[in-house]
Amino acid sequence: MEDQTPQSPGCLMPIAWIIAAAVVTVIGVATVGMMASGSESAGVSAGYMASGPLGFVWGGALAALITHFVAKTPAARIGVPLGCGCLSAIGLVFGTVFFFAAIFPAL
Repeated sequence: MEDQTPQSPGCLMPIAWIIAAAVVTVIGVATVGMMASGSESAGVSAGYMASGPLGFVWGGALAALITHFVAKTPAARIGVPLGCGCLSAIGLVFGTVFFFAAIFPAL
């Protein structure tokens, strides 16, 4: 007789997203820090460039953690983090542009 117990999903997807988020964060922070040490405008430009990838990996990592426990299908466990990562990237880019255009000059 075959074992009919349902198998739990593997943890590969959330772990991969968390590792990617950690690597991209270290690279992004180091890049912005190095550019900002040279000049303020270079640091702002590096902040613009780093905001998209950072939003993508952190939004995707959060969604991967949530869907790991909630979603039942493998397609949802793959698609939801990608979609949420794209939306998070767009949101963080707009937030960064708003910060540097509206708030940062007033400081």
